[in-house]
Amino acid sequence: MNQLLDAVPTRAHERRRSARFQPAFGTVCRVGPANSRRTSGLVWDLSATGVSMLMADPPAEGEIVPAELVMEIGTERLAVELMIVHVRPVSTGDYFVGARFERSLSADEMAPFVTPDASRPLPAAPLSA
Repeated sequence: MNQLLDAVPTRAHERRRSARFQPAFGTVCRVGPANSRRTSGLVWDLSATGVSMLMADPPAEGEIVPAELVMEIGTERLAVELMIVHVRPVSTGDYFVGARFERSLSADEMAPFVTPDASRPLPAAPLSA
């Protein structure tokens, strides 16, 4: 099996609140303030409430950091704030990072960054009060 897939930790018990989606090719998350050196993570999966990614130099667990979802090619960008939930080393020397968004993303915000899948539509926009 693919060495990278073997390296990513899995859990028997799922704690996810939102459906996870496969990222579109070239989706990365740039972590850190816009006016400083940022570190990038390769997005592994994405949901309305969070993101999982592979990173070489991750923030610490519990840290709240500004970030931006971007496409390596193209102009799509989405500023988000992340709360780092877990950081786990993988056999490749990188880290598997799970982060929660400060606020849930709408389907329109997620659409540019996920692979379309007609069998799993994106979540409906949250109702406003």
